[in-house]
Amino acid sequence: EAGMGWKAAEKLIRHWKILRGDNVMIIRGKDKGESGLIKRVIRSQNRVIVEGKNLVKKHIKQGEGQTGGIFSIEAPLHVSNVQVIDPVTG
Repeated sequence: EAGMGWKAAEKLIRHWKILRGDNVMIIRGKDKGESGLIKRVIRSQNRVIVEGKNLVKKHIKQGEGQTGGIFSIEAPLHVSNVQVIDPVTG
């Protein structure tokens, strides 16, 4: 019983470590070593979107009021792939 509670608490803490607007360094993947700002946090998936990073090409069909074409959008990164940069120590 006690073990279960501990596990749940650990999971919650990991969720809250990264907030929108945080400056993070990408530590895995194709943009490894680059830093950027958190644009969105997807808590349910433990994923974050970093502004201008981990871009993927997406085809968008032309529809009402929008032009079609190929756009680059940010794909979500798993939180374990990013690290918050300490503003003090960098």
